[in-house]
Amino acid sequence: MTEVVEIDGYEDDGEKLVVVGDERATNQISFQLAQDFYNEITGKSERLRELNSDPFILKLNDIEQLYHRLIQSTEQYNIVSFHETYTVNYVDDSSERHSSLDRLKLHNGAKGAAVEEFIASYNILIILPKTNRPQEYKITVKLASRVAKIEEMRKQIGSMPFEIPLFQLENANAASFSIDYVDSTVANALMSVLKSWFNTVEKNSISSSVKTIRKLSHFVPKLTKYGLLSLICYSIWKLSEVYLVANVDAKTTTLFALLSVLCAYLSIRFGVFSGRKAEVALDSIYEQSYINFSGADDNFVKNSSSKIRASKVKALLSLGGTIVIGVGCSLFANWLGS
Repeated sequence: MTEVVEIDGYEDDGEKLVVVGDERATNQISFQLAQDFYNEITGKSERLRELNSDPFILKLNDIEQLYHRLIQSTEQYNIVSFHETYTVNYVDDSSERHSSLDRLKLHNGAKGAAVEEFIASYNILIILPKTNRPQEYKITVKLASRVAKIEEMRKQIGSMPFEIPLFQLENANAASFSIDYVDSTVANALMSVLKSWFNTVEKNSISSSVKTIRKLSHFVPKLTKYGLLSLICYSIWKLSEVYLVANVDAKTTTLFALLSVLCAYLSIRFGVFSGRKAEVALDSIYEQSYINFSGADDNFVKNSSSKIRASKVKALLSLGGTIVIGVGCSLFANWLGS
């Protein structure tokens, strides 16, 4: 029975070979031809895929650079055809499809809506040196605007009785590169071009201190709750030195005790409330990753940036208000006791 057996480490003049037949056969063919035969007989191709979650700012000139890099990297091959397709999906659920880079640039911004997702597809037919028929390589570059995705989710959960930490969506992959191929050597070379191109795309980030605070945001309600309660208890203790003096009547003692319990209860409730507000605000701060093709994208990102700034202000006001109330009560108690 004839089968294709690959012998690991078997090379002839630096070229990887396979043996047709059993391991004692002498019919040797290159690995390139073996892959071509497999594709010709089965009609199947393999897929190479890479994912990336780095926050980026994609501009139209980056797409031009990608196109030119692919053209340059395939000049070494015998190219039969090179077809490109660009698909642009917008936040208003509409989409456009362009058959060339020039048409994409010509119609760019005509929709007046922000871009949610961009997909570039390249279909290349290549004849390799040792093959006599063209092989199809399909390259797909998919880039999603994290700002568009998160703002859409913010709108959907706005009326819900619970909150979702928006910053956790940063872990989702925003960039995807895939290549359907016949020859693995060519596919790896093309994938290297895609990754090196993506490294040149402008990246975005937020400060490491904000990232650290966000990770600890779930401790904020407990911190404000017990922190404010501790300051209120200190204030009650200082006030007890003023009102619970010798020969105090039972009515005053009872009234002071009831008011002390009420203040402690209110401090717990307010501490949890303000801490929860600060936690939600901190969870709404995220790294912006977006596609910037037109003025509509600029306006959409500016609106997102204003919401992020508002979240930072809310977090500071919630924490600052809790501290001011607690410290104020302590200072007032000290003043009365002095």
